[in-house]
Amino acid sequence: MQFLLVEPVAKTPYPPLGLLKISTMLKRRHKGAIVYSQVGMGIPVGLVDPKEIYITSLFTWDLDKVVEAIRFYQRHFYNAKIKVGGIAASLLPEYIKTNTGIKPHVGLLKGAESCTPDYSHTFGRKLNSSISFTSRGCIRKCRFCNVKSLEPEFFVKENWEKDISNDLPAITFWDNNWLASPSFESDCEKLFRLGKKVDFNQGLDARLYDNDKAKLLSKVNLDPVRFAFDNIAQEDAILKAIRLAKKYSDREIRIYVLYNFTDTPEDFYHRINLLNKEQVLAFPMEYRPASADRRRLPSEHWNTYILRGLKLTLLFYYRMGTITKKRESFLSIYGDTPNKFISKLYDVYKYDKDLKRKKKPVMEV
Repeated sequence: MQFLLVEPVAKTPYPPLGLLKISTMLKRRHKGAIVYSQVGMGIPVGLVDPKEIYITSLFTWDLDKVVEAIRFYQRHFYNAKIKVGGIAASLLPEYIKTNTGIKPHVGLLKGAESCTPDYSHTFGRKLNSSISFTSRGCIRKCRFCNVKSLEPEFFVKENWEKDISNDLPAITFWDNNWLASPSFESDCEKLFRLGKKVDFNQGLDARLYDNDKAKLLSKVNLDPVRFAFDNIAQEDAILKAIRLAKKYSDREIRIYVLYNFTDTPEDFYHRINLLNKEQVLAFPMEYRPASADRRRLPSEHWNTYILRGLKLTLLFYYRMGTITKKRESFLSIYGDTPNKFISKLYDVYKYDKDLKRKKKPVMEV
């Protein structure tokens, strides 16, 4: 019996965890099942008549490509049952249904959630890290975040160790708020025994990071240490977390910095400037509402020009996705005041626009 797992768009360094778990689920349920995997549109060698096709989704602005992939497999395997899920499909299920006729699965797939990932499917990546969650959901109710829609209840994930492969040297966790977990201490003990490099990729909640947690985490091979600086009200908590992290560890610190939500450009500059002074790496994250529209959607305090200018500086000056810690470089790129920061973004936008205009072919008369 044949099954197909499809990732329409591959934009992250990690394979789709949901599909890895579904592979294990299918092999358990169907003796002798053969599970194929595919990125984008195509038919794997050997695939003839799949019983079911599972198509995942990630970013909402890639939904058109998800729809395109669904239609492709509908045309080529009209007898197969096609199942669609993932983050984007869960947030905008009506979009999928309207454009394909398929009602997607919303949220976690219970039958697959308890399964160990099938790491034989890499979806074209070079995989060097196991992927898991120690907890699901979040205790916070941040208005910009969709976690409550996808995982409405906060709960501890039992026996996450079974997701860890002995053949992979590192572990990546996608918890939304690990520090809120009542199993935090026992998780640290397990990670200490495993001895592998660990990355809590979604970041730690600085408001819950205290001396005891920092001391306990210093025994875990956590690298980098990530926090989130979503708004100016978290400044004291972020500064405290940074200093505690430096007290107990010499590992790199990275801070996610949300912008284009309720903040102003001046507010954003204050936060990245503050982090640069603390010699930690800022990782700006643009807020986009859950929409299939790929256009930039500025909040009331931003506009398309400065958003574009900022994006260009991030693309050009970032190294490995982060702003350099060097003070001189930061001031050269963004200036030493909020007004200079905004002015520089407009200059970058204008320069890019002029450059594109010069590259346009000129018609000879």
